[in-house]
Amino acid sequence: MLVDACLLDDLKWCTPLAEALAPKPGERILDCGPGSSLRALYLAEQFPETQFVAVEINRRRFAKYSKQAFLMSLSNYEVLTFESIKKVPFDAGSFDKVAIVLNLHSLVPEDKARNLLEIRRITRRGGIVVAVDICKPKVSHEDVVLKITQMLYGSEAIRTHTTGTWPKFLSDVGFAGVRRLSEHSVWIGRIALVRGRKQ
Repeated sequence: MLVDACLLDDLKWCTPLAEALAPKPGERILDCGPGSSLRALYLAEQFPETQFVAVEINRRRFAKYSKQAFLMSLSNYEVLTFESIKKVPFDAGSFDKVAIVLNLHSLVPEDKARNLLEIRRITRRGGIVVAVDICKPKVSHEDVVLKITQMLYGSEAIRTHTTGTWPKFLSDVGFAGVRRLSEHSVWIGRIALVRGRKQ
């Protein structure tokens, strides 16, 4: 997906994500979504006292960054891969914080809710979720990603991203204090960074 390519290898994007996650010593943080293995590797290097777990669908990236972490001797980094993240193999309350990046725009509303309920399940009480996804454009060239996404996944999946209302799904599944932290232009699209808390 084109918007994924805008973010996957751009480590500058990790700065606002890291600020939103605010990793603390002893915390366990999950990063799931395209490019998670690289983002988590970068964060693990920056925050050596925090444990980072990445869920990587792309097997090439999985192999590449697993090897890189081994060469860097990062003991606070783990990358996993499996075919579906709709039902992840983690116990309830396994993570202090979860980053869910570019996972929602390809899903119809029912699957968005299902995905976020699973994220809520594996987040501890009082834990934080940070969701990053395609949002309503502010200038004309930022609508290209939305048009491509609609062709790939259909209008039902992308509707709330076109209107900028997709963060409401976090509130609907029970996350509290959901708010938009920032928006960023990514060449031919716009993404929003949203945070909520599990009560």
